[in-house]
Amino acid sequence: MEKRYYARESESLKLIHVGTLYSICVILFLLANKLFINLNFYVANLTIQFAFILLPAALFLVLFKFDVKKILRLNKIKFKTLIIIFFLMVSSMPLAGVFNLLNQYLVKVIFGEVELLDIPIENTLPGVMLGFFLVGIAAGICEEVLFRGIIQRGFERYGVKKAIIITALLFGLMHFDFQRLFGTFLLGALIGFIDYRTNSLYSGIFAHFVNNSVALLTKLYYQKLNEFSMDVEIGANALPQLENIPVGDSVVTVVAFIIGFLIALAFFAGFFILFMVLFIKNTSKTEVDVIEEKEPVMLKDILVFVPGLLVVVYVYIEQGARLIGL
Repeated sequence: MEKRYYARESESLKLIHVGTLYSICVILFLLANKLFINLNFYVANLTIQFAFILLPAALFLVLFKFDVKKILRLNKIKFKTLIIIFFLMVSSMPLAGVFNLLNQYLVKVIFGEVELLDIPIENTLPGVMLGFFLVGIAAGICEEVLFRGIIQRGFERYGVKKAIIITALLFGLMHFDFQRLFGTFLLGALIGFIDYRTNSLYSGIFAHFVNNSVALLTKLYYQKLNEFSMDVEIGANALPQLENIPVGDSVVTVVAFIIGFLIALAFFAGFFILFMVLFIKNTSKTEVDVIEEKEPVMLKDILVFVPGLLVVVYVYIEQGARLIGL
């Protein structure tokens, strides 16, 4: 097998760097959520995205004098790439939905309650536009620069698969919602793979935008249905609604659900194979894979992640306590 090496520009991106940055962003993220709790939803969340996620990442790159274009993989992508990524992400959403339902079922079994918070989107044109900018554009840019742009790059010296999986886990944990952790992890892993295969952060940003925007459109669609008293619920009410279905109808529902899942899985597999065929050459010609001699992981490299992970544990304990009524 041909040996590949890290590009020189990313050799200086150490695990201690990305661990420190992750902990700083997680701590700032929690503090901002506490401080801005009484602010307008859009103002608070846009401030958090740009000031407490994107800004620390940007300052990190500038202060350590990294080559921004090389580190972030700011490479051009073709229009056909965006088309394939669009269908790949859309076809993956039912799979992520199944993961989230399983996640919520486990939470219900353990804690006896599921309490999901949905983004409050106003049913007006300005509200919808703000929602798209917040969950689609702002989150796509800010979170991708931090996670796939910097954190995943720092882990890649220890292996690309490990980098994608660990970054996806850190990505899911920082969303501070263990009731959606499975689906968020799957999303992060898929975006990390897309980013690496296309060798472009723009692909990851677009994939993130597609996922969040389609989810928002789905939410708005069901809101419109509810306005006409069609009694259709999604999101936080999906699990209770499934539990209240009569036994006879539940069999039909389960069969229809399985068929729908298999169809979605087939579409996803098809687009995934197409994506792999078109972009398999990207990673065989680039020097952004794995260094030949993997560096040992030092204790200091692990310890810098501890403050951020402790904050996540604190938030999850708080959520669990609220679910059981403490």
